Amino acid sequence: MRYHTHIVSSLAIGAGIATYTSISFTVTYAAGLAIGGLLPDIDEPNSYIGRRSLGVAKQVKKAFGHRGFTHSLLAWGAITAVLLFQHFSPFTLGLCLGYAFHVLADYCSSQGVPLLWPFSKKRYRFIMTYRTSSFFETLLFYCFLVLFIYFLTNGAIEENSSFFSLSFIDFSE
Repeated sequence: MRYHTHIVSSLAIGAGIATYTSISFTVTYAAGLAIGGLLPDIDEPNSYIGRRSLGVAKQVKKAFGHRGFTHSLLAWGAITAVLLFQHFSPFTLGLCLGYAFHVLADYCSSQGVPLLWPFSKKRYRFIMTYRTSSFFETLLFYCFLVLFIYFLTNGAIEENSSFFSLSFIDFSE
């Protein structure tokens, strides 16, 4: 999946979650969703995030290959455990959800993902798949974009909430 489809799909699903739960859709939550939606591709130097990683992507790809460790449940679980238990915030929640949405999106691609890495290198994939950069992926992008706009205008952002709140900054200290 291309980077912009990962971002829009993560934002759409995250906005849907905010619409139907008590999670507030804030700028920090949205930023976490967007960054988390890109983070698993840190294993590919030519990816959007890989080109901006100052060489980290080359080292990760050398160690694990593309769609290896970073696309596994173990990687997501480790990141989620560390971030949410050590420093829970709307940003870290969004980052962990965005990461999971990325892995889920790649699970639906024809390449699949090694969900059970390191116990198995088998790539799992959904029954119906798409190819990266295909017409179907472009269609998915626009569907997620419409869904994102729908959730934004129908409950993701509450009238009383401050979408632009800097909830990761604690001014009480």
